[in-house]
Amino acid sequence: MDELIFVYLNHSSEHSYVLDLEAMEIRMDGSEFETGEPEIDWEDEQSEERYIYIPTSDSDTAYQVMQNFAYQTKSDREGMLVNALNGHKPFRSFKDVLYELDLWDEWKCIYKSRLNRSERYMNLADLSRCISSVIMKRGEDYLLSGHVESVHELKPGLYRARVAGTELYEVLVQLGEQDRVLSSSCSCPYDVDAICKHQAAVLMYLRDHLQDDAGPPGFESAPAASLQQMLEMKDKSELVSLLLSLALASEQTEQRIRIYLSDAQNSDGIEDYRDLIRSYIDLYADRHGFVGWGKVDKALQGAELVAAKAVQVFEENNPLQAVRINLCILEEMLELLQASDDSNGTVGGMIEDSLDRIFEVAELGEQLPPETAETLFHLVLDMTQHPEIDGWPDWQLDLLRCANELAVSEELQALWDEQAKLLGQSSDSGSRSSQYFASGVAEIRLEQLKKQDSGEELQDYLYNNLQYSSFREQAIRLALDAARYDEAIRLAEEGEAQDSADRLPGLVSKWRQLRYEAYKLSGDTLAQRDLGMELLCDGDLSYYPAVKSAYPAAEWPPIYNAILDRLEQHWSWNNVYTKLLIQEKEFDRLLKYVQKYPREIEEYYPHLLAGHLQEVVAIFQSYIKQSAAGSSTRNHYRQVCGTIRKLRKAAGSATAEQAAHSLLAAYPNRPAFRDELTKLLESF
Repeated sequence: MDELIFVYLNHSSEHSYVLDLEAMEIRMDGSEFETGEPEIDWEDEQSEERYIYIPTSDSDTAYQVMQNFAYQTKSDREGMLVNALNGHKPFRSFKDVLYELDLWDEWKCIYKSRLNRSERYMNLADLSRCISSVIMKRGEDYLLSGHVESVHELKPGLYRARVAGTELYEVLVQLGEQDRVLSSSCSCPYDVDAICKHQAAVLMYLRDHLQDDAGPPGFESAPAASLQQMLEMKDKSELVSLLLSLALASEQTEQRIRIYLSDAQNSDGIEDYRDLIRSYIDLYADRHGFVGWGKVDKALQGAELVAAKAVQVFEENNPLQAVRINLCILEEMLELLQASDDSNGTVGGMIEDSLDRIFEVAELGEQLPPETAETLFHLVLDMTQHPEIDGWPDWQLDLLRCANELAVSEELQALWDEQAKLLGQSSDSGSRSSQYFASGVAEIRLEQLKKQDSGEELQDYLYNNLQYSSFREQAIRLALDAARYDEAIRLAEEGEAQDSADRLPGLVSKWRQLRYEAYKLSGDTLAQRDLGMELLCDGDLSYYPAVKSAYPAAEWPPIYNAILDRLEQHWSWNNVYTKLLIQEKEFDRLLKYVQKYPREIEEYYPHLLAGHLQEVVAIFQSYIKQSAAGSSTRNHYRQVCGTIRKLRKAAGSATAEQAAHSLLAAYPNRPAFRDELTKLLESF
């Protein structure tokens, strides 16, 4: 029976299942390839008597029942059921966790109750039986206040309604025979119950009006023909009238029509694109002109339509107009960035997409007609001076990179150099931002030299810009490739000295790694070993095998102990000391470390259980007592309970229960703590 209930509520419509009355088991109805069993012959009358088809329960409803159970059960304190539903194969994972937590009997009662109710669909005539009185009252208020703006029958029995709430929400209702409600959904975020006030309002609307053959105001029955068929039946003048009426009713529709009909070759049409972008922004902005976080995506719909037009224009071999359109998008998005909450980076992403499309055109470079390339060059270079892009060095550099690709003559290259210098001077001299911008400009010039394949000039340019880390790295790698190891070592050591003074440890580490590579390639094993030791003790465990192999076996033990002592004394963000202890199975030393830092017991206890169980329990007990004494909020209490759960994994339920009971006795006047401890004990 349990399996039958589970299959009824959880199998999808992709596969059919049957109950075999002879074998009294459930099997899939499918091909032998799918099931591994001979396919059922439904032409045989005996098959019809032997097998009973198991109907499908609505999977969304089944999922909701499971979700409600997962959140409401008090026997799953760690949220394993919720995690199962949020993961891969939720139905199967949910069932596995039920068995793991010994909750199958409790769940079976819920299932059976659901199974009994599944035959009783909600009906328009008795909505109050299935919808709470609070939701019914709110839905009725919405209905009487005119919030149900429209109801449209998409096909027989399927209705789409628009309900005005905090936003405009879409409600879908599927009705069956005798006005049974087969399904109902709403686009609003309400998830406390299955039915929200918007759905309730629409259901009451349908209840009150479906019997009216004439249909209520705003109600549309399912069309007898498709929209395309209906339009094809109209002549040109009627379609023109229709488009004009739609344009008059909506500014966005008017702009979309204008863009659709516009001449792609006409540069004057840019203002139509701009108007379309702004119309959507204005539609979703508040009265102060600000677009909130939840409406940014909708406000970008106009820009997305224009972006699609830019792609189309480029594919139609009009690169000049394509760049103009993308620059239009860029300008509007830069302004929107100042008047919106772009926490998700959607507006910034639209800007970067526009820049990518401009670069796609710019890459054509000398393949373009000279006059076209020059026009594009000036358009893009002028954009670097746009007031809204000031303060966004990455995007300014992207535009400079595009303009550099279009500088197809010495005259244009000179203009580019002048503009790059001007932009660099406008930044605060000596600031991080100024240095970053100067480095970006130098990178663009370097890429140009690489294209010209000027080896000697390229090397000179690298050496003249060694103050930029990317240039120094390239110079070192060129020296390594040319087997000039002494030069590579010198450049790396200079970088270490410079960046040590500037307190840039990441770069110092990079130069040391490159110096290590130079020692290795040059065969200087002694220098390689010593530097490898430094890198290891600085926190890079990857150098340990090479360092170990560099010493004779007889000399290694004291060196090894010195390394451990040094690592123990110096903290590292990636726990190199404990990783090395675990790697070398130094569990006695790991125990001493955990005894010194008891909070680490939660991470390292699995490695200590085999030989130090009593010590692990003692550290846990001391740490739990210490943590409890310093706790004052419910979150702190939950953290203490989490530590007790780990003690349970380490030493068993009895030891964990003892720890929890000792805290209950120690803190009689902390109700929140006692509540968390009681729930913890109930979960054991």
